[in-house]
Amino acid sequence: MSLIIIDHGNRIETPISSLFPARGVDATTQPKALHDSSGTEKRLHADGESFTDFLKGETTANSPKQQTPNTYSAINPDKPKSHSVKLKAAQIMTWPVHTIAREVTFKAAWIRMQELHISHLMVTGANDDPVGIISHIDIIEHGKESTVSIANFYTRQLIAASPDTDISVISSSFIDYKINAMPVFDEESQLLGIICRSDLLRLLISGPHIESWA
Repeated sequence: MSLIIIDHGNRIETPISSLFPARGVDATTQPKALHDSSGTEKRLHADGESFTDFLKGETTANSPKQQTPNTYSAINPDKPKSHSVKLKAAQIMTWPVHTIAREVTFKAAWIRMQELHISHLMVTGANDDPVGIISHIDIIEHGKESTVSIANFYTRQLIAASPDTDISVISSSFIDYKINAMPVFDEESQLLGIICRSDLLRLLISGPHIESWA
């Protein structure tokens, strides 16, 4: 399965491009950006082309990883093997996903993020079903001390992945669209995990050691 669109907790068939215009495209009505961040995370966009090429599965490892117990034991060190690196969403996603009820205030959401050292929270509605997402940027914009409920301000339309979505597809979406987090759902619409720009940055920093993720 490739990418899907989640609108207020429900899968919809609307094409991604109609809800999430590509970067640099002017639209009469721009949807709310899914947590545009700044600082070091912008490196992902700057290195986007080479990064997505790197993740397409075309990169080869020309020498085996340094041997440790129970790893690469079958590799003959005299005959290094080349192999493709193809990672899936399930291999890099963060789980469990931290959530927060949509009735809480911005202040409460900010405190929870600080306690957990995270920058995104999935928002839940009735029966604890995920209905959207809120980021630290959203909270800062409205005020970290605000006692206003987040109910009318979290992002409802999300680009989501399945566990077997290629990381190359995900990384391209982070670059092509203004998103900084992507939830991962299974075929029964159960929330399994979340992938943030920081997860992709760790892959970028891993460089030649990316085989350890596979």
